[in-house]
Amino acid sequence: MAEGGHPPELDLHLLECPICLERLQKPKSLPCLHCFCQECLGTYITKELSGKMVSETSFPCPVCRRVTPPVNPVESKDKWAEQFPTNAVIQDLIQLKERSSELLYCKPCQTKGHMTTPAIFCCKKMSENFCETCKIQHHDIIHSDCDILDITGYGGARPIQEKSVPRCDQHDEKKVWYCEDHQLLGCQICVFKDHRRCEVVTTAIDYFQELKDGSQLADMQNMLKKNTEVFDLIVKDFNEQLQTLVQNHEIALQSITDLRQKVDKRLNTLQKDVTDKLIASFKEEKINMEASLRQCERLMNSMLNTMKSSVTAVEGNDHIETIVLYQRGQAEVESCKTMITEMRKSYTSVNIKHHVISGLGNLGDDAMGKIIIEKQPRRFPGNHCDIKPPLLERKVKEIGKFNIKVPSDKYNCCVLGVVYLPCDQIVVSDTDNNKLKLFTDKGQFLDELTIRGRPHDVCLVDNNTVAVAVYSPGGIRVVKVEASKLSLSSEIRMSNGKACYGITHTDGRFIVGTDGGGVYSVTQDGVAELLHQYNSTCWSLTHDPVKGDTLVSVSNDIPRNVTVSRLSADKGHTDVMKVGVVSGARGIDVDREGNIYVCGYSSDNVIQMSGDGTHVRELLTSSDGMVDPWAISVNGDKFVSTNFNDNHIRVFELY
Repeated sequence: MAEGGHPPELDLHLLECPICLERLQKPKSLPCLHCFCQECLGTYITKELSGKMVSETSFPCPVCRRVTPPVNPVESKDKWAEQFPTNAVIQDLIQLKERSSELLYCKPCQTKGHMTTPAIFCCKKMSENFCETCKIQHHDIIHSDCDILDITGYGGARPIQEKSVPRCDQHDEKKVWYCEDHQLLGCQICVFKDHRRCEVVTTAIDYFQELKDGSQLADMQNMLKKNTEVFDLIVKDFNEQLQTLVQNHEIALQSITDLRQKVDKRLNTLQKDVTDKLIASFKEEKINMEASLRQCERLMNSMLNTMKSSVTAVEGNDHIETIVLYQRGQAEVESCKTMITEMRKSYTSVNIKHHVISGLGNLGDDAMGKIIIEKQPRRFPGNHCDIKPPLLERKVKEIGKFNIKVPSDKYNCCVLGVVYLPCDQIVVSDTDNNKLKLFTDKGQFLDELTIRGRPHDVCLVDNNTVAVAVYSPGGIRVVKVEASKLSLSSEIRMSNGKACYGITHTDGRFIVGTDGGGVYSVTQDGVAELLHQYNSTCWSLTHDPVKGDTLVSVSNDIPRNVTVSRLSADKGHTDVMKVGVVSGARGIDVDREGNIYVCGYSSDNVIQMSGDGTHVRELLTSSDGMVDPWAISVNGDKFVSTNFNDNHIRVFELY
């Protein structure tokens, strides 16, 4: 036997506050069973409900984000934390841990002068330690119903802890019953008073055995493992993005410094302005990204701890701990699903660049260049089918409709191309009036630009630039969209003289669909290279940010002919959809998840399908006013569509 007993080893994560990552002080438990320091929880509640949230009557758990009401809503928010119950089990564990570095000796033997007799048992009620002899001769005679802890070292093996059964907060009785209807542990009085009419009330030991023998516990552990793997990928991806963000920040700062050396000292003020904007933008994006990273890490670590602890509890036949961890695991799995669903809506990559304006003869506001923040939809890491929102469950509603005919138009509008900009402005190509027009998505007319040739499909080049395909004469017009104004940037003539219909932009080049069904890659100086020849006109093209391919709508009406095709950079092509639910395909676009949207001109519908074409549904039909739909553009959870020879734009939202 060792010379002195030590309290049992403890899982340190159980004693740490998820907010400050230090030893728990005055541990407070929320209804979701996550535990925090009272001070940390109070500070978190105050900050979370400040500003616009000051009127809220609940707050999300810092770990699993479960909405938590206060014990007494009438109290001020700085008092909410202290109202939650103190976790007595955690307090006992902390006290045992604090005593673990000291050798423990028998108290009665010390009173007899034997100062180094090692203790074997600890009485929690008396807070005294006993050797085996003194326990029998002194303790057991007087105290027959104490919680006794075996603190023997057993040759270095893990000591055995005889855990006491937790007591009811209301009646100070041992919790030995479990109500499956309310999913609550309770004492004999609780069951008699509050659960007499419940369908299933069993002993905690029986429910523990049911969990142990059945599949629920294993299913929960498997889900925790899967979700942990997904969050591990997300955390790695955030770390990579942070590293890239920091590198871009350093490169941009160096670029500013290099340019500064070429200009006069009068540019000091301008340099300070652009540098401040860069640093402010960097800090804002870095803070946002780090906040998301910390939130993911917190939930991931909590799920890991729950999974490991549940395995240990089952192996140790600890029925109370197993039930508690099972309930906590279920809450964490649901929180994981909710968090990923929310994150998918705004998951983007951020790139901060310093753009140097060519020519330094003018010392205007842009003499030191511009800070450009690019945000592109980013593919969500991992492939977790359990938490991926089903394509077919989202509904669509119309949130706006407005007239795009303006006083300067000679004819009714025929919109054959549309782009829904990230800034919530809409660019339309009116082929009958030879114009591009700019509106807000609320219908306010902002500007117009006359186009040489007949404008057709429109694509996004960057957040401030669009390109339009034209025919008669064939080519491409590049247009800037800045300060709610349209201005022609450049004109590109097709080297082969082809008329252009569909257009998209990728990797610094344009992809266009031409008369006769040819799809070409076009450089900035107009050199055209044939990528693929289709059997019918390709009215619209779009770039898939998820797979990096070009999606092509092919105007076929004959069954079993291709109507949506995927064209890769190496000129390979794959049929995604054949004529059926859609015929006479026109406008096409893709969202950040890779789902495809197609206008069926001949079928009078708008459809949505998965990127591989395996899941298809009609979003809008002729009963929704889709008569000869032609153009479509997606912006996040919203999209716009046009009908042929119709003076109106319609705005829809997926929810």
